[in-house]
Amino acid sequence: MSNLEPESELQEKVVAAPEMGDLLVAYLNQLGIEYVFGVPGGAIEPLYNALARSERQGGVRAVVARHETGAAFMADGYARNTGKLGVCCSTTGPGATNMITGVASAYENNVPMLVITAQTAISTFGKGAIQDSSCTGINTVGLYQHCTRYNTLISHPAQFEHKLSAAIMSAMGSPAGPAHISVPRDVMALQASESTAPATRLNDAFG
Repeated sequence: MSNLEPESELQEKVVAAPEMGDLLVAYLNQLGIEYVFGVPGGAIEPLYNALARSERQGGVRAVVARHETGAAFMADGYARNTGKLGVCCSTTGPGATNMITGVASAYENNVPMLVITAQTAISTFGKGAIQDSSCTGINTVGLYQHCTRYNTLISHPAQFEHKLSAAIMSAMGSPAGPAHISVPRDVMALQASESTAPATRLNDAFG
């Protein structure tokens, strides 16, 4: 008789360490948000990976649009119909610039929206990287300055949770409107603490 245990019991369950993207998704789940609208791309991939993990657990999931402008308008419609925060995202470079029209519309109409754009890795800033959107490239943060209630680059993991909370509160405040965070790929993919439980309970204010 074989003493071997079933293969399923012998295999180790590999659990990915939580990343900053998982922390962002945890805030969205705290607020009861069901969808993030956007178009995938290389620099925004860590967020899409976190959304895929969330979907498997029954949480917020990604909805892929055909164009980033459409993603922003989808987030706008979601916010208007549910009363919740609309969320849209794009990769760096043309993905971020494509989304501006929909974001500007939300700004004009006071629609609460969290706008997430990616950046190339911080180590590539100013070095002529493809789709560099830092202040030495096309300057995504500068472009969004005039159509957002809050607008920032998250350049260090220690800033991540504070700036994310500030963006959400600004978007849902009075007047409501879009809040933009631009996150480098390497920052979004950094390992978070063992727990991704949000330090700020935003659902107490907006739930």
